Amino acid sequence: MTTDPDPLLTDLLLTNLQSRRDDDHVVSLDGTWKLILDPYDSGLINILGERNKTGYFRDFKPRHQGDRVEYDFDTSTDIEVPGDWNTQHPELLYYEGTAWYRRLIEVDDDHAARASAGRSFVHFGAANHTTRVFLDGEELALHEGGFGPFTVEVTGRLSAGTHSLVVMVNNRREPDRIPAMRSDWWNFGGIHRSVELVHTPATSIIDAWLTMAPDGCLTGGVTVDGPEAWALEVRVSLGDEVIADVANLADGEQPIDPPSSAALGFERWAPGAPVLHRATWTLHNPDTGAVVDEVHDDIGLRTVRVDGTTLYINDVETYLNGISIHGEGPSGGSRAAGEADASELLDWAEALNANFVRLAHYQHDEAMVREADRRGLLAWGELPVYWGIDFENPATIANARRQADELVVRDRNRASMILWSAANETLPGDGRNSFITTIIERFRALDPTRLTTAALLTLPTNSPNTLIDDPLGEVVDVIGVNEYLGWYYGDREAIPETTWSSTFNKPLVFSELGAGAKFGHHGSDDEIWTEEFQAAVYRAQLEMINRQSECIGLSPWILKDFRTPMRVLPGIQDGYNRKGLVSEEGERKLAFELLADWYKEQP
Repeated sequence: MTTDPDPLLTDLLLTNLQSRRDDDHVVSLDGTWKLILDPYDSGLINILGERNKTGYFRDFKPRHQGDRVEYDFDTSTDIEVPGDWNTQHPELLYYEGTAWYRRLIEVDDDHAARASAGRSFVHFGAANHTTRVFLDGEELALHEGGFGPFTVEVTGRLSAGTHSLVVMVNNRREPDRIPAMRSDWWNFGGIHRSVELVHTPATSIIDAWLTMAPDGCLTGGVTVDGPEAWALEVRVSLGDEVIADVANLADGEQPIDPPSSAALGFERWAPGAPVLHRATWTLHNPDTGAVVDEVHDDIGLRTVRVDGTTLYINDVETYLNGISIHGEGPSGGSRAAGEADASELLDWAEALNANFVRLAHYQHDEAMVREADRRGLLAWGELPVYWGIDFENPATIANARRQADELVVRDRNRASMILWSAANETLPGDGRNSFITTIIERFRALDPTRLTTAALLTLPTNSPNTLIDDPLGEVVDVIGVNEYLGWYYGDREAIPETTWSSTFNKPLVFSELGAGAKFGHHGSDDEIWTEEFQAAVYRAQLEMINRQSECIGLSPWILKDFRTPMRVLPGIQDGYNRKGLVSEEGERKLAFELLADWYKEQP
């Protein structure tokens, strides 16, 4: 490890970037970057364990013919951003370690003037897993976590000319990371979501959100950062109607709590019937009326609540016809990114007659939740708190809280998002219970309007009646049940008679169920890996679910086959989890139509 102190973890989020993309306040840094692999981290640390004075982050060039510089970004490998290195370069399929990215930023006089008049930031959609950001050789930020957005301030550093942006990304699995040493998905490395250069006024809105609470009132908040915040106000409008004026902006996030009448007259967003309203937050000087900054977002208004074991959306009892989705693209087995991937994946979900998607097991690309908003699909967002987490480590819990912040702050304007999930398949214990309770409490502090959940590892008892008594059931609002009767355990013939209940009088969602099948592999329904076997398991599971009085829906595992190094059976798995209803290239298996027909028949 370096003996230099680490820079501060970056903690400034710029949300509502959608509002700035219509003009030249945002400059895309997507496209071709340069890549250098560094499995020994020698570009950062020398053999004495000190910061390398000639490290890759310096982006040095030889000063004369005899000058020894042992790297050269200009002649190194090309890499596309956003994207993962594993599938762009087949020889890097299994690479886990450090890679250095470099992008030259050309700043003309106009952009230099704009930058000097306000503040400038580099915004990353996500990079997996631990990222250090350097500009012109100086380290500016460290970010830990592979799926959330983060922002690095570069104010005062963008004079006219050429600047070297170097990003060190490390996807090495570590015991104290989230996720930790083992997960049943591919550990894609790299800058896998968009990067943007953002210019704002010196005092600007850095976060703004507005949603509908379970009682039908509007609620939200706004955060302004900069030297003039104390003298300014934010006017909040929905469509043409002003609903609030917010002051005291120098004191951190300020609440937007208009009276309940502010929600009257606005048509609600509903599953299958999405209605979005333009929300605008205008930062202005109340004495002169001068507008300092303005952001906007298209939001839906809807309520979500539970009463006993029933889920209500807009006070209408709702059943979740769902499907789980990994953040992997429709073809090629690469990390999903952008609107095209989101659109195709959700096309498949809608072809299933789904009204709900579980976005597992980490924060997905922002395009997914925005597309869900536009389509009227309900969504479940999740943290990568998975197998083998170091629940007793203070650094691990601190990072989990930060990842929770990134998840909620980015997506709490999205009407589609109704469930925040704190974990998947964790084993009960005092440390785990305390850890996940802390995350649930953080969810509720950031956004008290949505429901909380966790996908529990729920093994059936010998009796056909399984009672869920995991202590987390007391903490969450909705209990997720991961069960694989007919696949990992249990006889298929006994599935229809199995019942599930809890001691908590709360709704159950079957967050995972299913079986594996190789597309095109056919045989009897007793022959494992055949499409017929998978369909038979689904048939028995759906018969069972019809009997569950506490169940509010399901999200079978999973929409499509996805990469994982755990699944190695030659000729069948070949590095893919085969529980998908479609193949890794989108070919539909028999169980796809079976589930689609069952959903179509649901009231």
